Amino acid sequence: MGLVIRTLYNNQNWKAPCVRPGDDPKCLPCFTSLVNIKPPKKDDEICKGNCWERDICVKFRWGCTPQGRTFARAYKGMKVFLTHRQFMGGYTIWGITRVAAMDYSPLYTGLSGEDGFSFIYFEPFEPLPQDKMVSGLSDNEIVGEMWRQGRFRYIDTDREQHLEKLIAREGISEESSRQLLDESPRFDLLSVKIRPIVLKRLDQAAREEGRTRDEIVREAIAEWLRARGQ
Repeated sequence: MGLVIRTLYNNQNWKAPCVRPGDDPKCLPCFTSLVNIKPPKKDDEICKGNCWERDICVKFRWGCTPQGRTFARAYKGMKVFLTHRQFMGGYTIWGITRVAAMDYSPLYTGLSGEDGFSFIYFEPFEPLPQDKMVSGLSDNEIVGEMWRQGRFRYIDTDREQHLEKLIAREGISEESSRQLLDESPRFDLLSVKIRPIVLKRLDQAAREEGRTRDEIVREAIAEWLRARGQ
């Protein structure tokens, strides 16, 4: 299993605040209300906003959202793919690393952007060279489903290996990779009776993660089967 994180673009290689974000079209999402950060101002010479993106490749960490939650399914050594949304749509994979450690409970430091959050910590890494970045990917190509809300998704081993091949440009053509990843999964219908209190909690989890009931249930079943070695 792997982890895909959806970050914002950073024009300083994710090592410092962006320079002149108001003049950089790739920084446009930072000025909207769609992302939960302290936004920059259009005339900032150096971004005065506050986000985790500015020091991913310095502190090598990423916070879990919503606030108060933890990366409960992450483990040391898990492969991590870092992506950002492109200005004209689609995703770019800009980094790859592994999990080094996780917080098991939120931090309470009193610092903005840190207090109340738990973090996942990465092995040190550099952003991919431009010729190794993979752009123009859909959310289905990256995580296998429509990615509505939330900043991270877990992926299965097959998709993890496929993303690695896309980065390495090995063993698969662009046409065949898109055909494979764009194929819509086929499902059989399974009717299950469920208690109202469980359904209520399921709906709450779905709202928090920007997913559907079906997506969460399918993932839970897959995890249970994998734990049984099936």
